[in-house]
Parts: sequence; structure tokens; C-alpha cells
Amino acid sequence: MGATGVSAKPWRLRRALPPGPEPWLGLAREWDLDPRTARLAWLRGLDRPDDLAWRLDAGWARTSDPFLLPGVNEAVARIRRAIEEGQSICVYGDYDVDGVTATALLVRVLEKLGAKVDCFIPNRFSDGYGLHLDCIQELKAKHNPALLVSVDCGVRSVDEVRASAELGLAWVITDHHSLGAELPPATAVVHPHLGDYANRNLAGVGVAFKLAQALLDAVPQPKGEDVAFLDGLLKLVAIGTIADMMPLQGENALLVRRGLEAMGNANGPGLAALLKAARIDPSAGAVRAQDIAFGVAPRLNAVGRMGGAEDAVRLLLTRDPVEAARLAGRVETLNAERRQIQRYLSLNLPAELGEAFDLVVEPTAHKGVIGIVAGQRMRDSGRPTGVCTVLDGVAQCSLRAPEGFDLGELLRLAQPFLLSGGGHRAAAGMSFDLGKLPFVRQSLQRGASLQARELRPPSLAVDGLGCGPVPAPSELDRLEPFGQGFPPVLVVLEGPLQASPQPFGEGHVKLRIEGLAEPLTWFSGADPGRDLRAGARVRMACTVQDHTRWGRSFLVQGPVGEELAG
Repeated sequence: MGATGVSAKPWRLRRALPPGPEPWLGLAREWDLDPRTARLAWLRGLDRPDDLAWRLDAGWARTSDPFLLPGVNEAVARIRRAIEEGQSICVYGDYDVDGVTATALLVRVLEKLGAKVDCFIPNRFSDGYGLHLDCIQELKAKHNPALLVSVDCGVRSVDEVRASAELGLAWVITDHHSLGAELPPATAVVHPHLGDYANRNLAGVGVAFKLAQALLDAVPQPKGEDVAFLDGLLKLVAIGTIADMMPLQGENALLVRRGLEAMGNANGPGLAALLKAARIDPSAGAVRAQDIAFGVAPRLNAVGRMGGAEDAVRLLLTRDPVEAARLAGRVETLNAERRQIQRYLSLNLPAELGEAFDLVVEPTAHKGVIGIVAGQRMRDSGRPTGVCTVLDGVAQCSLRAPEGFDLGELLRLAQPFLLSGGGHRAAAGMSFDLGKLPFVRQSLQRGASLQARELRPPSLAVDGLGCGPVPAPSELDRLEPFGQGFPPVLVVLEGPLQASPQPFGEGHVKLRIEGLAEPLTWFSGADPGRDLRAGARVRMACTVQDHTRWGRSFLVQGPVGEELAG
């Protein structure tokens, strides 16, 4: 497999099988599951029948009381006062999918409650992430809102909130990013890491949803028409949570599952246009988390990556099919442009050198795609990765890390040399003066080396060898959503190739292994002219792809070596 440029990794079963009876049979009996389906759940750490209830019995009664989320009581009181007194409210969001869906969700709820509401999304290029005083001053001059409500940002914006008070502006901060040493002096700060709230893994849109549930007083569970309305909001929660790579476990699994199921009902013009563009037909079968991750989320993200993200919010909010079609067309154009720029950058970055932290600086890189490219390099190398562009002598970097690493801890080590930094364990950003590059690199390398020592040797965790562990599509759908924290089914397939690979698209190939009815698709730029000839024996790690029209196929993640013992 050396010709492909992708190194073969050893593989191991996700979880060691104990001696004696198969431990997943209790799950199979309790939930009437195919034993193979129960085995997949057990391999992902679900031991007790109750662990599966978040997916298989996704009722409202299992959700956490939003009033137990720190800051919600104060936030609800201030927002309700603004509505009662006719004060204008501005929802201040973020330009990624989590922020865009959170913005649309809260605007929709506030409109339902009769509020005077508008929204603002900072520009990735001219404003950057988070709250900015110049943007706040402009909002004051143009719209003079009495109350600003942040979504998916603001928890570290102490100075900006303090300066806003001097302008006569009040803030409710809702966020889920890492906390700083001091909370902003807002009327309320709603954050799942404050106190001992049950679900610390809420996305920004999940926090906004909990606030919305409290505003609607839909607790402990919604009643009457609120049920359909909140399930409609969960469509946005599903999109934002999946896109932001939050763990699809516990309550998150329930919220996302309900949102995906709700997409099978009538959708607004904007979401319907997005699903159509992504070739997702809810009437033909279940909408899956991976459909959102690879079809809907990149399109919404493209708007903020290529310019201002306001059109993404408008698309999600519009009730006009004509406007939805126009905005969806713009989204498709921007997404095509994003893909072209992303591919060019991926092909022209220097090769990964095997260092503990793969940090690469390309001064001309488009800021809107460096996060995607960092994710690609991370998946190929299995190491924490950062891709940086340079603007006015400042390196602007997007960071990604595989499971087991914590970017928050790494940023803390580099903090003395950074201008800014924050995010999640798996995805983060930072900026620093370019002259500090050697110090930043050294800090990240040292921290990544220390974290790597505590991990098992780099390998692929899989569900088994061959197609035996994979149940039918209808059974597999019962475990949805698959994604971060509950990975899609990954199996090792091996054997001689029936024929030479069939190239298609931009360097992609379709493979067929003897004795396997389903085809394999490799989106890795594999060279079909070398190593991959008819009769050549291959061993590939592949995820399952089920499509209502084309049936089952396998998506190649890369070549793998031998099984690790133990």
C-alpha cells in the first residue's frame, strides 16, 4: 500500500472479549435486538439495558430539567422581562454550524414568544470568533438592543461584557466552550460546565435548546403543541451537535435521535432545500447522523467559511420557498468553491513528519478551510494536528485531535506564547505572533508526547473481521445516531481484488474484493496504477454505507496491517 501515501495501521477489536457467555446477549433479550446489533452496542461500552434507552426509548421523560442548568433561572427572568416591556433583543451567534443553528433556534423561539428580536453573526475574516467591542458598538448604534443573548460564544469575553454595561447593554451568555479564570459580568451565564449539571457535553445549540425549553416552560416535558414545536427545534440541535463533534452519548444521543426522526416529517423550506441538495430523501428512509455530518453540515459551514454566515441563518429561518431556493443555490456555489480551495491546500501542504504534534504553517492558506484540512491530516496520521495561515504577522490556527488527546490541556501549556486559544478536547483554535512559532511548537510537541504515552499504541479500533459483525440496515438504524463518542461501524475487509480499481471523480477509486458482494469506495486519492491491480491482496478498514437507492457499500478508511493481540 506504499503507493497510496497512506500508511497501514494495525487493528484491534474495540473491546476485549471476556471468556464465558457473550456479555451482549442480555442487551439483545431486553431490547429484542439482533445479537450482532447488541454486540455493536456492547463494543461501544454499553453494558446495561438502561444504557441503550437513550437511543431505543428516546422519550422526553429521560431529558434533564433545563432549570437545573446553572444560569437558566436568571436568563429566563431577564428575557421574559425584555419581552414583557417590549425591549429589543439581539441574538449574537457564531459562524460555524453549531452557532448558526443555535442562532436560528433561539430567534425562532423568541419570535414565538412575541419578542422584538434580531440576530448578528460575526464575520470569520474581519471579526473573528467571539464577542467583539467594535461589533457591539455597531449594534448599539444601528439597533440599540436592550438585551444581547450570546449563543455558542462569550464565556471568555469578560472585557467585552464589562464594556457593554457602560453602553447600557445587558448580556445573557450561553456557551459550552472551555471556561476562563473569570466569568463575564453578565446578567446570566448559562454553561453546562458550571455546577454539576447532568449533561456536560451539550453543544452550543444544545445549551440554546435547554434555555428555549425553560422559556417555553416545557418542563419536565413538553405538552400539547409544544411537543411538535420542540421536536422541530431538535432538527437544529441534531445538525449543530453532529457538526460540532460533541459526544453522541446519554442525553445528546436522545436529542439528536429525536431530531433526526423529526426530519422524516414536514420540514421548513430551508432545511428541505438543504436535504435535497445533499441528496437526502427523508421520505425514502431514516435520516442518519452521517448524512448530516457529510451532507448538510459541510454546506452550512461553507457559508461562514467563505464569507459571512448570515445567509445560513436566513436559510434555516425562511418560510418562503422562493427565498429558500435562492439561498440554497448560493450555499451550493460556496460549498463547491470551498471544496476546490480545500483540495488545493491539502495537496500542497508539506508531508507529515511523524512528530508528536503535526503543526504546519502555510501563510497563504485560506482561513475558511484550515480546520477541515487539519481534520483530514489528523485522521491520516492519528496525531494531534494544527494547520495555520498568517494574517498581518499573526498565525491563525485550527487544531484537531484524535480520541484520547485533549487540546484544551495542550493549549494551556502553550498559553504563555498565545494571543488567544480555546475550544474542545477534539477541536480548537489558537493565534500567536509568528515569531513565537518555535516556542508554540515546542510546547505542543512536549504536551502531545506526554499525552501519547498514556495511550495504547496507535491502531484502529474495529468491530471485527469481515461482514459477519454487520447487521441489516434496519437493525443498524436502531443504534443511531453514530458519530463522535459512538463511532460508525468499522470492519476489516480483506481478499484479492476481482479487477483493477475503477477510478472516478477527483482521484477516487471503486474496488471489489472477491467473495464480497458489496463494492468498496476509497476517497483518498489512491493511485490505481500501482499496487492496486487485479489479484492483489488488500486489507482495508471500511465503514458501512447504507443507501435507500443504492443499497449497501463500504467506505474505505485506509489500509490496515495485522491484528494486535490483547
